[in-house]
Amino acid sequence: MKKLIIGLIIGMLAGFLICGVVVWKTMPQMMLTVKKSNYDFEETFSRIENSILDHDWDIQRIYDMQECMESYGYENIKNISIFSLCKPENVAVILADDKNKKVTAIMPCRMGVYETSNGEVYVSRLNIALMSKMFGGVIEEVMSGVAKDEADILEGIIKE
Repeated sequence: MKKLIIGLIIGMLAGFLICGVVVWKTMPQMMLTVKKSNYDFEETFSRIENSILDHDWDIQRIYDMQECMESYGYENIKNISIFSLCKPENVAVILADDKNKKVTAIMPCRMGVYETSNGEVYVSRLNIALMSKMFGGVIEEVMSGVAKDEADILEGIIKE
Protein backbone atom coordinates (compact mmCIF):
# COMPACT_ATOMS: atom_id res chain seq x y z
CA MET A 1 0.00 0.00 0.00
CA LYS A 2 2.84 2.34 0.93
CA LYS A 3 4.53 1.71 -2.46
CA LEU A 4 1.26 2.47 -4.24
CA ILE A 5 0.87 5.82 -2.46
CA ILE A 6 4.49 6.76 -3.15
CA GLY A 7 4.02 5.76 -6.80
CA LEU A 8 0.89 7.91 -7.07
CA ILE A 9 2.63 10.89 -5.50
CA ILE A 10 5.63 10.54 -7.82
CA GLY A 11 3.29 10.13 -10.79
CA MET A 12 1.32 13.24 -9.87
CA LEU A 13 4.48 15.29 -9.36
CA ALA A 14 5.86 14.08 -12.70
CA GLY A 15 2.54 14.95 -14.35
CA PHE A 16 2.55 18.46 -12.88
CA LEU A 17 6.16 18.95 -13.95
CA ILE A 18 5.52 17.78 -17.51
CA CYS A 19 2.39 19.93 -17.74
CA GLY A 20 4.34 22.95 -16.46
CA VAL A 21 7.10 22.44 -19.02
CA VAL A 22 4.57 22.10 -21.86
CA VAL A 23 2.78 25.30 -20.81
CA TRP A 24 6.10 27.14 -20.39
CA LYS A 25 7.25 26.11 -23.87
CA THR A 26 3.97 26.71 -25.74
CA MET A 27 2.74 29.89 -24.04
CA PRO A 28 4.97 32.35 -25.94
CA GLN A 29 3.76 30.97 -29.28
CA MET A 30 0.17 31.08 -28.11
CA MET A 31 0.29 34.66 -26.80
CA LEU A 32 1.52 36.14 -30.07
CA THR A 33 0.13 35.83 -33.56
CA VAL A 34 2.74 36.18 -36.29
CA LYS A 35 1.78 35.90 -39.95
CA LYS A 36 3.77 36.41 -43.12
CA SER A 37 2.70 39.33 -45.27
CA ASN A 38 1.65 39.04 -48.90
CA TYR A 39 3.64 42.22 -49.67
CA ASP A 40 6.97 43.93 -49.15
CA PHE A 41 7.50 46.10 -46.08
CA GLU A 42 6.37 49.43 -47.52
CA GLU A 43 3.24 47.97 -49.12
CA THR A 44 2.36 46.03 -45.96
CA PHE A 45 2.81 49.16 -43.83
CA SER A 46 0.68 51.27 -46.19
CA ARG A 47 -2.09 48.69 -46.48
CA ILE A 48 -2.30 48.21 -42.72
CA GLU A 49 -2.36 51.96 -42.10
CA ASN A 50 -5.18 52.44 -44.60
CA SER A 51 -7.11 49.42 -43.37
CA ILE A 52 -6.95 50.58 -39.75
CA LEU A 53 -8.52 53.87 -40.74
CA ASP A 54 -11.03 52.22 -43.10
CA HIS A 55 -12.26 50.08 -40.19
CA ASP A 56 -12.91 53.17 -38.02
CA TRP A 57 -9.97 52.64 -35.70
CA ASP A 58 -7.63 55.46 -34.70
CA ILE A 59 -3.87 55.30 -35.03
CA GLN A 60 -2.54 56.74 -31.78
CA ARG A 61 1.08 56.52 -32.81
CA ILE A 62 3.42 54.80 -35.23
CA TYR A 63 6.84 53.82 -33.94
CA ASP A 64 9.63 53.59 -36.53
CA MET A 65 11.97 51.31 -34.63
CA GLN A 66 14.67 51.38 -37.30
CA GLU A 67 14.88 55.17 -37.05
CA CYS A 68 14.71 55.08 -33.26
CA MET A 69 17.50 52.53 -32.93
CA GLU A 70 19.69 54.38 -35.45
CA SER A 71 19.42 57.46 -33.23
CA TYR A 72 21.09 55.34 -30.52
CA GLY A 73 23.84 54.20 -32.88
CA TYR A 74 22.45 50.78 -33.82
CA GLU A 75 22.70 50.55 -37.59
CA ASN A 76 21.84 46.87 -38.10
CA ILE A 77 18.07 47.09 -37.48
CA LYS A 78 15.96 46.47 -40.58
CA ASN A 79 12.50 47.85 -41.24
CA ILE A 80 10.33 47.59 -38.12
CA SER A 81 7.26 49.68 -37.38
CA ILE A 82 4.70 49.38 -34.62
CA PHE A 83 1.16 50.71 -34.87
CA SER A 84 -0.60 51.73 -31.65
CA LEU A 85 -4.28 51.65 -32.49
CA CYS A 86 -7.39 52.43 -30.54
CA LYS A 87 -11.14 52.30 -30.86
CA PRO A 88 -12.36 54.81 -28.24
CA GLU A 89 -15.75 53.17 -27.74
CA ASN A 90 -14.04 49.89 -26.77
CA VAL A 91 -11.76 51.66 -24.33
CA ALA A 92 -14.67 53.53 -22.76
CA VAL A 93 -16.59 50.30 -22.12
CA ILE A 94 -13.62 48.56 -20.49
CA LEU A 95 -12.42 51.51 -18.41
CA ALA A 96 -15.87 52.42 -17.10
CA ASP A 97 -15.38 49.88 -14.30
CA ASP A 98 -12.39 50.23 -11.96
CA LYS A 99 -11.88 46.47 -11.76
CA ASN A 100 -11.19 46.37 -15.51
CA LYS A 101 -8.47 49.03 -15.47
CA LYS A 102 -5.82 46.36 -14.92
CA VAL A 103 -5.78 45.77 -18.68
CA THR A 104 -4.37 49.24 -19.32
CA ALA A 105 -0.99 47.49 -19.39
CA ILE A 106 -1.94 46.05 -22.80
CA MET A 107 -3.63 49.18 -24.14
CA PRO A 108 -3.66 50.49 -26.76
CA CYS A 109 -3.66 47.57 -29.18
CA ARG A 110 -0.50 47.15 -31.19
CA MET A 111 0.52 45.60 -34.47
CA GLY A 112 4.14 45.19 -35.47
CA VAL A 113 5.36 45.03 -39.05
CA TYR A 114 8.90 43.83 -39.53
CA GLU A 115 11.29 42.66 -42.20
CA THR A 116 13.65 39.78 -41.49
CA SER A 117 17.30 39.64 -42.57
CA ASN A 118 16.29 37.56 -45.59
CA GLY A 119 13.69 40.13 -46.71
CA GLU A 120 10.51 38.40 -45.54
CA VAL A 121 7.86 40.62 -44.00
CA TYR A 122 5.71 39.63 -41.02
CA VAL A 123 2.90 41.14 -38.99
CA SER A 124 2.81 40.39 -35.27
CA ARG A 125 0.24 41.13 -32.60
CA LEU A 126 -1.00 39.85 -29.27
CA ASN A 127 -3.40 36.92 -29.48
CA ILE A 128 -6.31 39.00 -28.20
CA ALA A 129 -8.81 36.19 -28.78
CA LEU A 130 -6.93 33.90 -26.39
CA MET A 131 -6.20 36.63 -23.87
CA SER A 132 -9.84 37.69 -23.76
CA LYS A 133 -10.86 34.27 -22.45
CA MET A 134 -8.54 34.65 -19.46
CA PHE A 135 -10.28 37.81 -18.28
CA GLY A 136 -13.94 36.97 -18.81
CA GLY A 137 -16.84 39.41 -18.43
CA VAL A 138 -16.84 42.78 -20.17
CA ILE A 139 -13.14 42.51 -21.02
CA GLU A 140 -13.71 39.20 -22.81
CA GLU A 141 -16.70 40.58 -24.65
CA VAL A 142 -14.90 43.70 -25.88
CA MET A 143 -11.59 41.97 -26.61
CA SER A 144 -13.33 39.24 -28.62
CA GLY A 145 -14.70 42.01 -30.84
CA VAL A 146 -11.22 43.52 -31.05
CA ALA A 147 -9.83 40.18 -32.25
CA LYS A 148 -12.43 40.09 -35.02
CA ASP A 149 -11.66 43.70 -35.97
CA GLU A 150 -7.94 42.94 -36.12
CA ALA A 151 -8.61 39.96 -38.40
CA ASP A 152 -10.76 42.19 -40.63
CA ILE A 153 -8.06 44.90 -40.70
CA LEU A 154 -5.44 42.35 -41.82
CA GLU A 155 -7.66 40.48 -44.27
CA GLY A 156 -5.84 40.10 -47.59
CA ILE A 157 -2.61 41.56 -46.16
CA ILE A 158 -1.33 38.49 -44.33
CA LYS A 159 -1.17 34.84 -45.32
CA GLU A 160 -3.59 32.63 -43.42
